[in-house]
Amino acid sequence: MEVIIPAAGYAKRMRPLSHTRPKAIMPVAGKPIIGHILDEIEGINPDVIHLIIGENGMSIYEYVESRGFNVDYVIQREMLGLGYAVSLAEGLVKSDKVLIILGDTPFKMSNLNDEIKKGDFIAVKEVSDPRRFGIVKVEGGKILDMVEKPKNPPSNLAIVGIYYITKAKLLFDSLKHIISQDIRTKGEYQLTDALREMIRRGHNFRPVGVEEWLDCGTLDQTIISQRELLKYNQHYVSRETVTIIEPVWISDQADIRNCVIGPNVHIDAGCKIKNSMISNSIIYPNCTIEDSVLNDSIIGESCEVRGFVGSLRIGDHSHVG
Repeated sequence: MEVIIPAAGYAKRMRPLSHTRPKAIMPVAGKPIIGHILDEIEGINPDVIHLIIGENGMSIYEYVESRGFNVDYVIQREMLGLGYAVSLAEGLVKSDKVLIILGDTPFKMSNLNDEIKKGDFIAVKEVSDPRRFGIVKVEGGKILDMVEKPKNPPSNLAIVGIYYITKAKLLFDSLKHIISQDIRTKGEYQLTDALREMIRRGHNFRPVGVEEWLDCGTLDQTIISQRELLKYNQHYVSRETVTIIEPVWISDQADIRNCVIGPNVHIDAGCKIKNSMISNSIIYPNCTIEDSVLNDSIIGESCEVRGFVGSLRIGDHSHVG
């Protein structure tokens, strides 16, 4: 089985942090966003992972390769939608069975391997306001249709971005169909439109639930999702003069003195932090923070923050105070 991970978006909602790195490689709860996704697919032992990356995406490839996966990539130069992105993998895919996972949406699915054995599925999660999501229409255990942000939702089952398909040729034929016929939704070639075409041609999908579906599409949502991810990936060592309020992930290579850290904090390697309180925040590598109280903050790599109180979102190599 092969895995396709689209991860080429511009991540405009993640600026200023996404100016200097692709979203999938941004740190959260102890590892890059895509690292939490790789944790979930290690157990299925994929033959190869095909990455769809942007022109600045080689760091994604290098990270996935460093995790021991067999990996290749194709560069997406035009942002024409998720369906277009997946279509670029056609020349890389060699088998009939593919698992498609969006590269910016960590998830928890303990039964992933079992569900793959049962056949084609689209992963879903119950949501309180289905009008905000792509929603599946289900009858008799089969997905009959998919609707994007419907005014009158046919269910409360949102599509979470995990798709298992046992007929890759039919998938790519359906993608070619929507692109050649210029079938777009909201101006883009959508994967859901290709999946609807597969259903129209007689292919069946099951809805399969996931335990966790964590959005890292904005800076605010990334901080919220980190709290859930820290349940599975907390780490720190005790330090004198430092009070820890769990959950946190703190690098062993961070120098922290006379601080209160937590809850919901990631502090990366090379950071030097003293006389400060930090909560609900992500601190990138090699930052210096002194005499500050930070909450709901994301601090880019190699930043200096002194004497600041409040919420702060700054890109790499910034200086505050």
